[in-house]
Amino acid sequence: MTGTLNRLATRLDTAGAVGRMRRHREGWPARASEGVAFFQSPKVQYRYREAGTGPTIVFSVDPPMTLEVYDALIATFAPRFRVIAFELPAMGFSAAAEDYRFGFRETHDDLAIFLRAVAGPRAILAFSCVAGHAAVDIAARHPDLVSCLTLLQAGDVAAFTVWKAARDPKGVLATPILGHVAMRRMAPKRMPAWYALSVGKADMISELCRCAERSFQHGAQWSLASAYQCYMDPAVELPRPHQPLLSIWGGADFSHPAGNEHSIRRLRPDAVCVTFDDLGHTPELEDPIRVFDAIVRFCEASPARP
Repeated sequence: MTGTLNRLATRLDTAGAVGRMRRHREGWPARASEGVAFFQSPKVQYRYREAGTGPTIVFSVDPPMTLEVYDALIATFAPRFRVIAFELPAMGFSAAAEDYRFGFRETHDDLAIFLRAVAGPRAILAFSCVAGHAAVDIAARHPDLVSCLTLLQAGDVAAFTVWKAARDPKGVLATPILGHVAMRRMAPKRMPAWYALSVGKADMISELCRCAERSFQHGAQWSLASAYQCYMDPAVELPRPHQPLLSIWGGADFSHPAGNEHSIRRLRPDAVCVTFDDLGHTPELEDPIRVFDAIVRFCEASPARP
């Protein structure tokens, strides 16, 4: 019964996919930011931005943020890197097909198709939050696509099990259908509280809220209930990738308990770890220059130097 309910529930985030994809390609999402493009995979119409030349670095956008808050990051990285920033499936304006079920391997297999077509081989994956699991799994199963991993506020499976429980203490988002209805109703209300809890630079919060509100008005998605129920599976075992790994952590992110900091070392004890005590859940947006410097130093010292 649970599987049937999950399938029905995820349809709440994917129904009307053809029309949604068309609206994104033809409407505000296509012109809201410089360098916006779309890529159609078997499961998702990915929205992404691309700029610069050099080694390719790929950033995943952490919802409810969308590509519209990535101007400063792109401007910082583009003089040295070919920068690609993309929105995750059924998040922001990356609309997912009706047969997409938010599965762990399903998601990664589709992301690998996007990476192979758009980023090409030997990219640096700078994935954020739980999307770090996608970066790790893709690096292990598609090693030709990844030269280095530079994970941002990413932990191991146990760390995100703790994080998930703290963010949904009553289990509402983890409940099929109920969680989806609740998420749609409370997403705009939940957003300011989420930023206040997670962002280290408080002066950024009002602009982040304005951007997210504008994106929601134009049809952006934040399919957190489906991700909680289907993607974030505590039974998953992450493989150990062979690529060099940098863990960047914002110490002012109060959505994570202190024990989650650099917990990716439980998977990779040799990970290089950098902490910025004054930054929060998205250090790459809060201070892109310092994050740029950390990533450049890591890549230059790495045996898999791009």
